[in-house]
Amino acid sequence: MGVKTKKKTVQGKINTATVIEMILSLLTLPAGLTFVSSELSGSVEEEELRILLTITFLLLSFSRLLRARRYRLTGKAKSVCVMQRVYGAVYFICALLPLFMGYTQRAGLVDAAALEARAEAGQIFVGDVRQVIALIFWGVVLAGRILSIVRNHKWRNLLLNILAIALILVYWYASFVACDLMTAILVIVVQALISIFGVVFQRVKLDVLRKIIRKTYASEIILGLLLLICAVAYVLKFIEPNIPTFEDGLWYGFAIVTTIGFGDFAAVTMVGRLLSVVLGIYGIVVVALITSIIVNFYGETRKEVDDPEENTTSEEVSDEL
Repeated sequence: MGVKTKKKTVQGKINTATVIEMILSLLTLPAGLTFVSSELSGSVEEEELRILLTITFLLLSFSRLLRARRYRLTGKAKSVCVMQRVYGAVYFICALLPLFMGYTQRAGLVDAAALEARAEAGQIFVGDVRQVIALIFWGVVLAGRILSIVRNHKWRNLLLNILAIALILVYWYASFVACDLMTAILVIVVQALISIFGVVFQRVKLDVLRKIIRKTYASEIILGLLLLICAVAYVLKFIEPNIPTFEDGLWYGFAIVTTIGFGDFAAVTMVGRLLSVVLGIYGIVVVALITSIIVNFYGETRKEVDDPEENTTSEEVSDEL
């Protein structure tokens, strides 16, 4: 009885940490995107940008610390838990830097007059905070890629991580030269999305989905839908006055297939409307088929997966980030 109570208590702690991590990840998305859009517009006060930057990294720091706690409770490797704590600590430092360093929207260091003014205002550091934070962020990401190589020696993991390390080193240098933080924030946004999907679909085994695709015609059905969307988009480009480009046609086809119907584009010719009807019907059929295939084959295929080394969940994919 005591053992069951203890297990329930641990599971409750895991669930609490998971829910809070998801909330923080969800809050990271608008904070990061708002910072990027504000940087691009260039019409926002520096103080507002500093606040956005601080909030983004605080949310990221707390979510990493919660993930470290969740990993410890679930029995993950100690190195993984330690690395998540390191991420949280470093991101917390990144959150504090905008409060003590001068912030400028220009690349490079500020001029001498601005340096003197900021020094008289009592700021401890002066200069472009984006440069420092970008260097720290990409340094932490680089350390994560190296740790991933140490943990997993499979050729696919090695190849992907070596490529990622090369790109990080290139961008690390570019960040130092151009003080570009926007790409780093976009990577943070992507990481938050992956974390959310990893937690939501942690019970879904990717190797099971791969087996389903191999055993069924799911890939052919999806490929056929994509080809039909491209073909319809190409035709609509020439016959529809409201759809002047191929990209607009793709957007229109996506809206039809997903039944969203944004309303920004509409077919007005008879041929365009007929093609829209065909695409809409085919999209509904594909969605129904794919859904039934996954539901019917998932339980059966999962029972056949008995090799624990091949099992890879969506959450494990997000662990590497």
